Amino acid sequence: NTIDDESELLDKGGVFALIGPTGVGKTTTTAKLAARVVMKHGASRLGLITTDAYRIGGHEQLRIYGKILGVMVHAVKDEVDLKIALEELKGKHTILIDTVGVNQRDEMVTRQIAMLAGAGNHIKRLLCINATSTGETLMDVVNAYRGKGLAGCIMTKLDEAATIGSALDVIVREKLRLYYVANGQRVPEDLHVANRKMLVHHAFKLRKSPAGRHFQFRDEDLPLLMAHATRTSAKELSLG
Repeated sequence: NTIDDESELLDKGGVFALIGPTGVGKTTTTAKLAARVVMKHGASRLGLITTDAYRIGGHEQLRIYGKILGVMVHAVKDEVDLKIALEELKGKHTILIDTVGVNQRDEMVTRQIAMLAGAGNHIKRLLCINATSTGETLMDVVNAYRGKGLAGCIMTKLDEAATIGSALDVIVREKLRLYYVANGQRVPEDLHVANRKMLVHHAFKLRKSPAGRHFQFRDEDLPLLMAHATRTSAKELSLG
């Protein structure tokens, strides 16, 4: 289940919290989404919040991106702070919340989910899923972060993945809605609306590759795999 186009997020707007374990790319992905919102609606329509206020230097990366985009970043440490920040930003078209990375087996995950839920049921949680992780690890992540329900997910680190089968299997099995896929560090270029046909095609293609041979994405394959091509271009793609 994927979104048809970026209007699901960019046009409708709302409050989105990116959640997930440490090192999955939440801050960079937040910056990519932020840049898209600014390009579409302007810096004045975007609100940025980070919950990584307790760790020394934890919010600096997002502050740097915010400065480049001309958007102030609000750092919060608990539910009270988050409610205050959301109240201050309530006139914004889109609010993005970059959450602190927490190991899925850490009890802090429960507190983080409770904080987001306590701040209002209007917050849509997007789980960042690492394409390089094993299926077992990803199931742990989903079960830990699910809470009362996820709005969807974003698959990250496709450029580092030798296979995407495990990630796709978990997404399908858990009926998660896939919003975007990310394949690099460039902001905002390396973020694409998911093309489900090409994702499935490449997942099967990888399974058929010779044992012991690591698959490498070709540069020309990445846009086809991940971006929503134009309708004309999509018809020209052969699924094999």
